[in-house]
Amino acid sequence: MRKIVAISMVKNEMDIIESFVRHTLGFADLLIIADHKSTDRTREILEALQAEGLPLIIEDVAVARYVQAETMTYLLWEAADRYQADLVLPLDADEFLVPTGSMSVRSLLEMLQVDDVRALPWRRYISASDKGIPPGVFALSVQLLRATTTDGGQKALVSGEFVRRKHVRLSEGNHEILVESPEGMQFAHGAFCDGMEIAHFFWRSPEQVQSKFAVSWPNIVAKYSVNTSSGGGYSASFAKICMGQSLERDDGGRTYEACSFVGRTAMPKLRYSAGTVPDVLTNVMAASEALAEELAETRALASHPLVTTIVPYLEGAQLYCGNEPFCASLSSAAAEDYPWREIIVPVIAGSVPEVIQKKVVEAGGRLVTGRPEFLEAVRGKYVEWLLLGETVRPEKLRHLVTSMELQDLSLPLLFSDAGGQYPAISPCIDFGVPASVNLQMTPCTTMWQYLLTCGKYPSRGLAGLLVRREVFKACGGLLDELAGGKPQMLSMWRNLLAAGAKQSCIAIGILHNDYTGPSVDLRLEDIAAHQLDWNACCRKDYALLSSEEHRDILDRQRRIGIYLLEHAIAEGVDLQSGIWPMYQEMLAEL
Repeated sequence: MRKIVAISMVKNEMDIIESFVRHTLGFADLLIIADHKSTDRTREILEALQAEGLPLIIEDVAVARYVQAETMTYLLWEAADRYQADLVLPLDADEFLVPTGSMSVRSLLEMLQVDDVRALPWRRYISASDKGIPPGVFALSVQLLRATTTDGGQKALVSGEFVRRKHVRLSEGNHEILVESPEGMQFAHGAFCDGMEIAHFFWRSPEQVQSKFAVSWPNIVAKYSVNTSSGGGYSASFAKICMGQSLERDDGGRTYEACSFVGRTAMPKLRYSAGTVPDVLTNVMAASEALAEELAETRALASHPLVTTIVPYLEGAQLYCGNEPFCASLSSAAAEDYPWREIIVPVIAGSVPEVIQKKVVEAGGRLVTGRPEFLEAVRGKYVEWLLLGETVRPEKLRHLVTSMELQDLSLPLLFSDAGGQYPAISPCIDFGVPASVNLQMTPCTTMWQYLLTCGKYPSRGLAGLLVRREVFKACGGLLDELAGGKPQMLSMWRNLLAAGAKQSCIAIGILHNDYTGPSVDLRLEDIAAHQLDWNACCRKDYALLSSEEHRDILDRQRRIGIYLLEHAIAEGVDLQSGIWPMYQEMLAEL
């Protein structure tokens, strides 16, 4: 039995995506979908289908411009190499592989002789109703009209073994397979498959087709310019929309005949597609913003500003729970999609096992020991920290560096907000920057007074932060706050904000968006360590506090102390070991 893997790149396909997924997985063993920054409910529906347990893998396209050929080629290699597909089917979300006779698609694919490449006929299908396919209805279950002739061109189907043997890529639109040869890239032509064809639902509703061209053509222009052969009639359709003209169900003078798939293929019930009428203006505005942001990134990153990512190695540190937290942070750093960077691993305490040394090398990092060596090793214009267990999303550096580079004011540091809610006992705090603000500017001294009075630090620790190298140097690399093996988070922020206040611009930036991974879990001992750190900071900056603030802090520390001790006793913690004697001594002095 063959392993059949279908691949697709989608954008704003919420009206048909559930029909496509359920139909495709009726004959494919696996479906890999790359979501190209959809701004409608496409991603929500995909995740709901995945949660059902369907063999569906969802990936992301990081850039806004049109990158179908590149993305689909990557998915082709992934399907053949990683998932060892026997057959790979590149499909768009509006393309349904259907039988033309009585045999099922799966049976036809099992029988098909494919040593390299085959071609699938491509035919236009539309709803018999000029209103299109109703929302929430399986696309093949309605009365359809089928073009009496196939469209020009074809769609490719390729053998996984052929992909593994040759250096191949997909053409734009998945029409052809190109193979590398001594004469350059050549088309690999294949015979047409019998008994099946691709039903192409190019026009599904007036709203869908307007959204399709209004969003897609500017994306194509961003990649190829206005003068391009790519995109077929997209330019003409875009011009019609601009002139207020409607886009007809058929733009090529085809003739149609009635067609029904009832009784010929499975008719799954849709669960997530009710009310999925595309909002043209919303999609166009979101796509315009994404393209504008990509242009800003291009400007900001043109000088290739170097970023140093610091992942300190703390032997035996148990600040965060989880599986191999150091390796998780190191892998997260290596996965960031920012090309001009270096990874430095300062050894804070103890020796580094050989297996860890190997992982550092594999991640493209290097180990350094000693304060002078560490400070000298950091060469980046900006510095990023990932403490034990902290992770970030791949796009974090692109967005934060762009923000730092393009602000009118020179920010000493910038961090992204987590946007979560945290209990009173937690040492973390959510700043709640509203989406309408996006970037909030706050003086360093004001920020420190706020953190000091509430006894909390930004909820993602240092993971959401980007700092200028001058601030990093002024902080001594935060080595003093790491020396004990457990990062003193509040003291770290005290040092950072004090160093930032000495820069030419004393305001820091807080982003509405969060670019970090899941928050890490803290144990009771970790919270107790934080309370000790908070108490030490209050003693150092006593003069910043009013008498009322000081009374409130002492009262909060007492209440948290009672809570921690009660829970520690309930959990059987030995209060005579570790930091607990020091913690109890601090409470007695409050």
